[in-house]
Amino acid sequence: MAKSKRILICDDSPIVHKALTRLLPDSDFLTLHFAENGRAGLECLSEYDIDVLFLDLTMPVMDGFGVLKSLPVRDFDTKVVVVSADVQQQAIERCFSLGAHHFLSKPFDSKNFKTLLTSLDLCVESHSPLQNETLVNSESDYVNTFKEVANIALGRGAAIISDHFGEFIKMPLPNVAHMDAGELAMAITDIKNTDDTIAIAQRFVGGGINGEALVCLRGDDIGVFGEKLGFSQMDENKNEIVIDTANLMVSSFLVALSEQMNIPFSVRQPIVLEEYMGWGDSENSTLELFTIEYTYQAESLDLECDVLFLMDSGSTQVIKKIMGTLH
Repeated sequence: MAKSKRILICDDSPIVHKALTRLLPDSDFLTLHFAENGRAGLECLSEYDIDVLFLDLTMPVMDGFGVLKSLPVRDFDTKVVVVSADVQQQAIERCFSLGAHHFLSKPFDSKNFKTLLTSLDLCVESHSPLQNETLVNSESDYVNTFKEVANIALGRGAAIISDHFGEFIKMPLPNVAHMDAGELAMAITDIKNTDDTIAIAQRFVGGGINGEALVCLRGDDIGVFGEKLGFSQMDENKNEIVIDTANLMVSSFLVALSEQMNIPFSVRQPIVLEEYMGWGDSENSTLELFTIEYTYQAESLDLECDVLFLMDSGSTQVIKKIMGTLH
């Protein structure tokens, strides 16, 4: 008779909860627990003997690294499987050094997952996927789905930047939401009134999606960061190095997003943000924009990079349609 096992899925995304649940075998011998952040995950681990923990790295309240550093919380051999979009080599190495047993990059395929289940002794005879509709919402709106897609793109983008940079990039949580033109105008005004921030704008288009990325860099080590990325400073205001850095930030994200959505994106030459900005003008004052917002931080330098992707209402319909195929 198979031994009863407890599994904890610790991830802030309901999409991941649902995906992992569907891939686990339908068995009376498996009990599932869910947590939306690391602190809740540790509370569950302290209360139950968890056999396998599926752990995300990028979460609010407490991230996956914080969980790994806090283990063990009780005298029980819990196998930790990190399931993350942060695929920087430094991130993977840190996970294993902190005691993780396996690392799965998002998105993962069912074949690799089933092989992992076998190694964890979780493969029991089953004819259908495990379902727990009281804990996993059966309906996922396109915003939640796109947030997970964006999270994966951020992880791939961070890995590209980290490869160029040679050091660890702190993985952000993406904020996917709607913004009206008035809110955007206020944000742009705030950017322009911040003395220590250099802002870059870059338009992009692809597959019916039209948008613009605003990249704001601040910190004393902008020049150092650019030099490590291989960009040379061309003027006293650092505009050239900031433009090159911003272009890498935008392109790395769009490349990873393109892979998931099967849409090729093209980008225009980035320029320093000036008075040209059209999203907040009177003609577009009633538009509602679809936005992705996040911040990259270089762990070893005084540097932050805020990125805001803006897409129009027509783009929203395209995104909604594509997300419907990814549920």
